[in-house]
Amino acid sequence: MSGKFSFTTADRRASTSVAGSLGRTSLFIPQDFIERNSSQLENALDGMDSTSEGEDNEEDTQDEEEQRTLLANAVEAESSQPLQSQSRNDLTLPPITHSTSVATSVASGRHLGRKTTKQILSEEADLLERNGIPVRRYSTISATPREGVQASELIPTRIMRVPSYGALSRVATKQEIEPEDASVIDQNWQEAIRSGKIQTTPAFEFKTIFTSSIPLIITFLLQSSLGVCSVFAVGHISPKALAGVTLGMMSSNMTAIAVIAGLASSLDTFLPQAYGARKFKLVGLIFQRCVALILCVMVVVCTLWWLYAERVLLTILPDPESAHYAAQYLKVTSFGIPGYVLFETGKRFLQAQGIFDASTYVLFVCAPLNAIMNYTFVWKLGFGYIGAPMAVAFNYTLMALGLFLYTVYTKSEMNPRKCWNGIHPKKIFRNWGELIWLSIPNLIMIVSEFLSFEILTFLASYLGTTVLAAQSVVATMASLTYQVPYGVSIAASTRIANFLGAQLPDAAHVTAKVVFAFTGFVGLFNCSFIFFGRYRIADWFSNDADVIKVVSHVFPVIAFIQIFDALNATSAGCLRGQGMQKIGGYANLISYYLIGIPIGAVLAFLYPKSHPLGLLGLWSGVGLALFIIGTTQWYFVLHADYRKLVEDAIRRNESA
Repeated sequence: MSGKFSFTTADRRASTSVAGSLGRTSLFIPQDFIERNSSQLENALDGMDSTSEGEDNEEDTQDEEEQRTLLANAVEAESSQPLQSQSRNDLTLPPITHSTSVATSVASGRHLGRKTTKQILSEEADLLERNGIPVRRYSTISATPREGVQASELIPTRIMRVPSYGALSRVATKQEIEPEDASVIDQNWQEAIRSGKIQTTPAFEFKTIFTSSIPLIITFLLQSSLGVCSVFAVGHISPKALAGVTLGMMSSNMTAIAVIAGLASSLDTFLPQAYGARKFKLVGLIFQRCVALILCVMVVVCTLWWLYAERVLLTILPDPESAHYAAQYLKVTSFGIPGYVLFETGKRFLQAQGIFDASTYVLFVCAPLNAIMNYTFVWKLGFGYIGAPMAVAFNYTLMALGLFLYTVYTKSEMNPRKCWNGIHPKKIFRNWGELIWLSIPNLIMIVSEFLSFEILTFLASYLGTTVLAAQSVVATMASLTYQVPYGVSIAASTRIANFLGAQLPDAAHVTAKVVFAFTGFVGLFNCSFIFFGRYRIADWFSNDADVIKVVSHVFPVIAFIQIFDALNATSAGCLRGQGMQKIGGYANLISYYLIGIPIGAVLAFLYPKSHPLGLLGLWSGVGLALFIIGTTQWYFVLHADYRKLVEDAIRRNESA
């Protein structure tokens, strides 16, 4: 059986936007490590509260039975889904089999949205064109009056579809693809796969990866800017304020942002199953339950911020003033936490229905507003340091409002409003057991991903306020430059997964080689940018001479690290496309926590005895970890048996 392309960069991008330290997006997700089985499911269901009251009893019981069934289906799917379904970054859609018809997907709306399907068809048509395979297409023309005939005598102008033959032009592929076009492209594609006519070249793949990466890079840079703007705005107040905002963001990430992302991840399992089963009202109900659960947890967290944050920070941090700034950041940011909860859960609510671009549209509006608010609150209105967390709180609320407005007013054929059936107070506080059960291991994994760079910040605080302020600048720039190879990694992951799903192992191997060549250019660009611009960049973030001196001293090491950080990101994307993401996940955990961070701490505080390296030592440890991760992943990507990967995909698809 010949295969088809199944993924787009939009759906892969959507569920990877969990940002850690200063916006550094997660390379691996909890489902890469967590395997569920029937016994775990039974244990979770044993403790589920199935009580109901009054006239809602029968309906509540039905909802709970449906939720049990959906969870069972989700667990079964995780153990039987095809290779490329396991390899995708987006876990918010039901598994897509190789034989899934594109036209059927459009009609049902259960796997791919209309826009997503057109993108996949366009990619297939491009490859058909590249290999000189004729594709039937329809050109659209408008009837016009003939000479000597009055326009009023004509039948009202109509659109006629005229069939033509030849390669589908690049312009045509971006226009509306009708079911007839989809069917013809599908037939030509299947025949070309069976006859072995689909091939690719390094030049073609380089162009494809490049064009796919650009919008992703822009999106990730905007996402990263949400945290960067606070650092940029506060940096010129004082080193202590710069250190304080970094510590505040670190504390917020660990105690709130990571917790919200972990708890919301349960929706990645439940909502697609409910939507795929056409239980639209249940989608809305489970969404409400998850929101209520997270809000209850965040009430506790924010209360602790107000009552005990400063006391705890004063205990564990050496500088009282920086601890005070960090506590202020947490208190003010707490007002925006409900908005962030609604944004994270609302994003998954829409993604489960095949709507992946809503959060991107919101980001394109809110990211510039965030920069404007930071500048206005901190400097123009004279709020000073407190203006930075105010901007964060406002922005979180605006992001949630943006998703709400999109859901209410969108003209999308998916119509997300069909999954909303009002608020049901009697139901939303029940049946939380399985939500929590699914969330806890995810939460642990997300926190562990956040933790590596937060540990660096915590250790830097013991090197002095100036060094901590410099660490804020260094980490911010490392995060910004990382977004470039990360965008390439998403494009690479999508392309390789599609080739393997389409049973084109040689094309997948060519793409992997092209990606690593591209990685070399990206790494050298980032390296040059930081090395040659180190003094100017340091001056952008701070006007303190001591901070600028430390930053400029560390930046050459950061510049060199860019080569391996780029290799780390893109090789991780290739592994995900191959379905071998566990290799990268374990390489990250071992290299950071057992090698990089311990060695960095020794170099920072203990070696050499006469003059420890300080912040330079911390980042040298990180560089070593990235070198190990990047080279390990690179080896496994290039030395993989691509034909065996395709065979595994076929076998798993047939068993599913």
